[in-house]
Amino acid sequence: MGRVLIVDDDPAICDVLSDILGAEGFEAACAQTDRAAYALIPTLPTFRALIVDINLRHGTTGFDVARFARQVIPDLLVIYMSGETLGSSLDAFGVPASEFLRKPFVADDLLKTIAAQKPRGDDPADGG
Repeated sequence: MGRVLIVDDDPAICDVLSDILGAEGFEAACAQTDRAAYALIPTLPTFRALIVDINLRHGTTGFDVARFARQVIPDLLVIYMSGETLGSSLDAFGVPASEFLRKPFVADDLLKTIAAQKPRGDDPADGG
């Protein structure tokens, strides 16, 4: 199913999301800081999706992490999550063709969001 990078400063959220994704056949990696995420993003095999909390405690925001990730992996699926930020900030700061999940959310919401996002490079109209 592919690799998914989860970026959240709460280790419990990383663990739960890793378990959910692992049960569906994804290989999940967790980063609890922006620096850890920046280090993992360029590793191989390439990540299929990024699930990132918008409000990281220290360092840059999830929006910054996603912008960097899209520079490295242009066809990366990006799903933002937050319990504090409104989804409307996605329009102003998020990368194009990204999704937003408001915390708390149920596993099915996450899995449906991933399933609904077709990798951007797979669209013949995109040249992929």
